[in-house]
Amino acid sequence: MPEPNQTPQPQRDVLDTIMNFLAEPLQEIGDEMKRLGVQGQAELASALFTGNSYVPYGQGQNRSDIGTDGQDLMAKLEAMETSQPEPERDVGREM
Repeated sequence: MPEPNQTPQPQRDVLDTIMNFLAEPLQEIGDEMKRLGVQGQAELASALFTGNSYVPYGQGQNRSDIGTDGQDLMAKLEAMETSQPEPERDVGREM
């Protein structure tokens, strides 16, 4: 007979199966909530300091291409630093 505080084995197996099934979607929901929280913070700060809550969101908001430890991001930044800069063009008007 199981102790009063222990779950019987068949019920524990069912609970483990359910948790394994929900682990990935719950992780994705948590990541999305963090991203939306950051966007909300940016909108609030913009509203407080400029009086306008408009914040332009670009492709940088989609962080699916960045590794979990940031190694991919660091490699991209290093590649950008070592690449040759474009030659400057004279775009001013002459008098």
